[in-house]
Amino acid sequence: MNPESEILFAESKQDRSLKTMSDILQAAEKLALEADPALFTSRSLAQRSGYSLGTLVRRLGSVENVFLWAIKKGRSSLLNEFALNIAHFDPDVSVQKFAEDMVDSAFANIQKVNPKVMRFFESRFTKRDGLPADYFSYWDCFVEPYLESAQSNKTDTFRQMTKDEATLIIRHLCLMGERPFVEGNPIAGTAEHRRILVDAITRLLGK
Repeated sequence: MNPESEILFAESKQDRSLKTMSDILQAAEKLALEADPALFTSRSLAQRSGYSLGTLVRRLGSVENVFLWAIKKGRSSLLNEFALNIAHFDPDVSVQKFAEDMVDSAFANIQKVNPKVMRFFESRFTKRDGLPADYFSYWDCFVEPYLESAQSNKTDTFRQMTKDEATLIIRHLCLMGERPFVEGNPIAGTAEHRRILVDAITRLLGK
């Protein structure tokens, strides 16, 4: 991970301070899981963690950063789960069925996260750091699992490709799937959006 993409806040090495930090981070994670940006405030975090606003500021430096950290951690968990689904995909299933199942799973995950949370993260993160060169590299965790699944697939419907080609294609397919939700585009999650994305995946990944 490029250091400029990291989300940092003050930490202490004293046992008591570590316990305080752990409690605050756990509270932020639980708030992030509720997927409501209206809760991403210092007051909500103080109430949920049981610590005063002054303690939050001393321990975190920036209260907003802890929510960015929690959202990013939750995103990583979902992406890793999705990558496992790709790695364990049935080798007897065609690229068309693969595309349909992956799109349905991705749309369900995005709705679970809540597009408002995605917009909150992107607007706050890029306002602070600009748009890092590696910003969209979080999708690269899909590349190796996909290449392994395509290699072991028995239907002869998947096109073999290099890692570089797969990385570029997968990033662009993920953009097609995610950006309409982030941008609030009315097509997001509709049957037409699904059709377009399934068709794109089938054409770009299939023979």
